[in-house]
Amino acid sequence: MKRRVEPASVGIYITALLATLFFTYVTLQIPGFLSSINDGVLYDLCRHFKIVGLRLDSIVILGEVILILVLVTAIKGITRKRYFASVLSAVVYFAPTLFIFVAGMSTLFTGLGIFTYLIAYVFREYEIFSRYLWKFFYIGQVFLAPYWLAITAYASEGGRLWANIEQVRDVYGSTFIIVGLLVLFLGVAAWLNTKYQGRRLVDSGIYRLTRHPQYLGYILWSYGMLILSTYNQAPWRQPIESTLNWFVSSLILVGLALAEEINLRTDDGLNYVEYAERVSFMFPLPGSVRRAASKPFRIMWGGDHPENLRMVFKTLVLVFILVSVPELIPGGTYQLWNPHK
Repeated sequence: MKRRVEPASVGIYITALLATLFFTYVTLQIPGFLSSINDGVLYDLCRHFKIVGLRLDSIVILGEVILILVLVTAIKGITRKRYFASVLSAVVYFAPTLFIFVAGMSTLFTGLGIFTYLIAYVFREYEIFSRYLWKFFYIGQVFLAPYWLAITAYASEGGRLWANIEQVRDVYGSTFIIVGLLVLFLGVAAWLNTKYQGRRLVDSGIYRLTRHPQYLGYILWSYGMLILSTYNQAPWRQPIESTLNWFVSSLILVGLALAEEINLRTDDGLNYVEYAERVSFMFPLPGSVRRAASKPFRIMWGGDHPENLRMVFKTLVLVFILVSVPELIPGGTYQLWNPHK
């Protein structure tokens, strides 16, 4: 017997579609709006001073202190089950990426500046940043490989390398923004529809493909915004700004999803364990591929999922290290592809 479609359910999904269209339009206007702001206005607000030989802008110090506090809030939100605080922290930590539209300052708002200063103060080695720590800004570049392949395939014209790079960037980035927002709002619609029907386990709609569509939607959306932030790229420059903020922001949400599932799995009334066996954790993948990709983590967990927050944080650290390894090679992952090297 087919399930009867409630008129309210149709209304919820129509509202989600309209919200997707609206927020997609607003999002695509952000680059043009921010890039129209005079860079000099921002720099005029900065007051320069020196700290033990390091020249820093006051606005940079303020930004880095804020972002360090944001990371602390994200961790506390997970440990204390204040999940909204963690979600908000992830969004705020990604926000500095958009500063590239204004003044190319995204790499100055990651918290690494303060970290570099502390190391330099302890070891009296003030060139340590220029030698090593700058690589941290590009952790996560490995996820840009599809973008670089798209540039290679579609950005050349008439023998001119990267002639159409702006068009490729806009289409590629906008696609992820649209898909991300659609996934996000379909997830919200499915959740609201389930609550309207009085059911506890959300397993309908897009929840049949992914267990955390809201987080997945945000990750895809922010990835698209990261691509669009490369508006001033050129052949002699690395065609991307700092990827660290996006990667850490996404990692916070992955950790939050893992932490949430610990509680969901212990609720026998939800039948969540059976549901989790059928549906992908984040990205929709065939069962065989999903099991193969998760095997290293299952070995570390000693099972199919982490059983406590300590395992969750160990998982995040492992992912961070694995994604960092490619940047340790000379020039980072970008130099493996860069046709201008």
